[in-house]
Amino acid sequence: MADATNQLRLDLESVSRALQDVHKQILEAEGAYLPGRSGLALLDRLLNDPEWIWLRALSMLIADLDEALAKDIDLTPTEAATAAGHVRALVFGLGEPRDEAFLSRYRPLLQGSVALASAHGELKRLIDALQASLALSTLSLGRV
Repeated sequence: MADATNQLRLDLESVSRALQDVHKQILEAEGAYLPGRSGLALLDRLLNDPEWIWLRALSMLIADLDEALAKDIDLTPTEAATAAGHVRALVFGLGEPRDEAFLSRYRPLLQGSVALASAHGELKRLIDALQASLALSTLSLGRV
């Protein structure tokens, strides 16, 4: 069971890194709209500019996932499935809670940026693999 729990943590760490890459690629795709992209100026805009409120859901999802991963406790399959569900709902628009404000800005960027589309595809691959792993672990637990 410890190996399965460790694998869940590794899988979710990969998902977090992929989410961070999606976030980065969004910023790159929106780069033409970010004059004065110094680190502090950009951070200030992301936190305080109403034009960027749509991206805060992704930022919060990354922060919440990283906070959960930073705890020195084992993650349960239920917690991993919940995290995967939040990613699917936010980034892919599948399930709940959907964020239409995010999706309405994200989808056009996805169509216009090869790098963002690639990051999106990698995230989807990781989420699908995590789902398959969770399904197998649920089947395994049912046989015990």
